[in-house]
Amino acid sequence: MFIRYPRFRFRPGHADALHVDLWIGTNNILRDGGSFSYAADTLDRKYFSGAASHNTVQFDDRDQMPQLRRFLYGGWLKTKNLESAFKEGNEERFSASYRDWRGAEHRRRVILNKSCLLVNDLISGFRSKAVLRWRLMPGEWRQIQGGWQLGSIVLRVNSNMPISRMELVEGWESRYYLKRDPIPVLEVESNHPGLFKTELTWSSPIQLN
Repeated sequence: MFIRYPRFRFRPGHADALHVDLWIGTNNILRDGGSFSYAADTLDRKYFSGAASHNTVQFDDRDQMPQLRRFLYGGWLKTKNLESAFKEGNEERFSASYRDWRGAEHRRRVILNKSCLLVNDLISGFRSKAVLRWRLMPGEWRQIQGGWQLGSIVLRVNSNMPISRMELVEGWESRYYLKRDPIPVLEVESNHPGLFKTELTWSSPIQLN
């Protein structure tokens, strides 16, 4: 697993704060969208470089930083409440937060062990809605109570605030330059501040059928 958090030494290329990627063996379960093309039209460029193409929370249908020009963001984020990755027993833990240029706040706490990933997302300060996205590896994901399943992989999302929408939609990823493919994306939406709780479990070795 790896997580991206704001610590910019040069201008950021993507609005991907607190994005999480997860690999189990050779299987990339939670995935980044990639870049597709640096010469893409405005809509493609905004999608692949923006929050919608990453495993994070998007506030009010906008990105975490305002895009001033093609390769330049303003309002650079600063990390708060950083607890760098550390071991506690058989678990790896990490947490960090940020407050964006319009006052929305996102604090993410991650706990990882050999068969489970737990992600808590505390959100506040947005105007109308927040959307949590999990961009999943392609496959026949089926809906179960509280989440989705692919073979022995189970993804569930709970919340302490009302959830207005939870559905699997089609997104895009670009694993090679100028090539894009559809992938399933779980979107969980709420209109209230509060806490999203995500639990992803699997057997070892994982079974995908």
